[in-house]
Amino acid sequence: MKKESLIFSSVVSIVLAGLSVIPAFPAAEDNADSFSSSQTDDSLSLYDTTNDDKSKDEPEITDIEKDSSDKTTDSETPFNVFDIYNAYVASVEPPDIHLMSKGIDVSQWQGNIDWQAVKDSGIDFAIIRAGYGKLVSQKDPTFDYNVQNAQRVGLNCGTYWYSYALTVEDAQAEAEACYEIIKNYDFNYPVYFDIEDPSQSGLSAAQVSAIIETFCTTLQEKGCYVGLYSYANFLTTHVFETVLKKYDVWVAHFDVMQPDFNGEYGMWQYSSTGAVNGINGNVDMDYSYINYPYLISPETYTPPTATTAPQSILTTTTVTTTASVDNGIIAKGINVSAFQGDVDWQAVKDGGIDYAIIRAGYGKFASQKDEKFEQNILGAKSAGIDCGAYWYSYAVTVEEALQEAELFYETIKDYQFEYPVYFNIEDPIFSDLSKEEITAITDAFCSFMESKGYYVGIMSYVNFLNNKLDASIFDKYDVSAAHYGVKAPDFSRFFGLWNYTNTGSANGVEGNVYLSNCYEDYPLIMTSKHLNGF
Repeated sequence: MKKESLIFSSVVSIVLAGLSVIPAFPAAEDNADSFSSSQTDDSLSLYDTTNDDKSKDEPEITDIEKDSSDKTTDSETPFNVFDIYNAYVASVEPPDIHLMSKGIDVSQWQGNIDWQAVKDSGIDFAIIRAGYGKLVSQKDPTFDYNVQNAQRVGLNCGTYWYSYALTVEDAQAEAEACYEIIKNYDFNYPVYFDIEDPSQSGLSAAQVSAIIETFCTTLQEKGCYVGLYSYANFLTTHVFETVLKKYDVWVAHFDVMQPDFNGEYGMWQYSSTGAVNGINGNVDMDYSYINYPYLISPETYTPPTATTAPQSILTTTTVTTTASVDNGIIAKGINVSAFQGDVDWQAVKDGGIDYAIIRAGYGKFASQKDEKFEQNILGAKSAGIDCGAYWYSYAVTVEEALQEAELFYETIKDYQFEYPVYFNIEDPIFSDLSKEEITAITDAFCSFMESKGYYVGIMSYVNFLNNKLDASIFDKYDVSAAHYGVKAPDFSRFFGLWNYTNTGSANGVEGNVYLSNCYEDYPLIMTSKHLNGF
């Protein structure tokens, strides 16, 4: 099926202009192919700020924030565009041409994928490598398995071909090889031409554009809906604007608020180091802004069904709420400790803050209680601000975790909390412990607090959550995920809170403060189920 560029242009213009989904930010050097912290400060300063602009074949590079002196400014206030957008799309008849979806792209490098687990984790679509080069023998060995099983579980699928073409003759041969491999499958996402190889970087824009035109027109003539993939810098410097406007663009740029690409694009590959249930190791993560299943196959299109928010952590006393789905962000909050000094809580409330997650203390000794805890919780409550609490952990054994949990309980037991009580685990002290040891420590602390009638969550930065904890723990406890300078946390499991900056500002607080968004109606859960002192 051929794309009408005018339709695509107007669609993406509406998406970007009407909803301001993609703001403008400074450029960063980038690169991408598909395959591919610790922090200090017990005041909750150790969150992931990883920036990686690299090829998908390159190893992960992490930047570690050491203290508040080297924290980067993050002044943009994000919002949950997915929930707002999808709620809008669900209300429109006929289906809208724009739809925000979450996806992955995979190849043989992801090994044997459990596609049902991928689907259950909230992924909407997969772009699957068909192969590379100009020979049919260069078919991706996992292509058939991946397409058949991804489609079997109900995922929308597209495909891509990794190019080594240096001439239009090479591109023609690659297109023919690609078609032979994909011709017996139906895709409701584009067939993408992946041009990014270092061997092509020395070609002129005229040569690259001619190669793209040859590949894409060959497949268009065979009835395929074709798109173009590359990293932002390559698209900007090596491809004519007329070509970019002709084909749907899938742009790669990692760990930035938006791709450094001024053209229109329907998909953004925002990370090469994502984690998704059903896949061992890293996987590329993507956002789609276009309703490709409707655009490509309107006769078979089935609108996505509305989903409810995930259950709360206490599986025997769960509450399901659709507030986060229906309304996007339902509350805005801050995290505070003694490091914020004396807080003017009425000014905080008047400034639009709905809740505060307050540090109760750290470590396993009574002397490590946060010296501002009572002052903060009483001040917040008197101003009408809902409260949660957290305990910063240094426990390296299950026994120490239980000591910390008992001290946390003794500190907070005389107060009511509308928000979860969090186990804040992120300190560099855990770097030498195994995933199994850290998971056991976390479970010990959280299960103790649950036994006391509390709704418990895990608080950490996404790199720690993805790499230091067994994914099974997230089936038991809620999550407050921290990730700065991104459109959404690179965390595929449910999170009720997203701590999106450590350099925010709030009325009534001097200096920087942590800002977060909430996607779950926690006060309803606590009061209806009589948790957290209610």
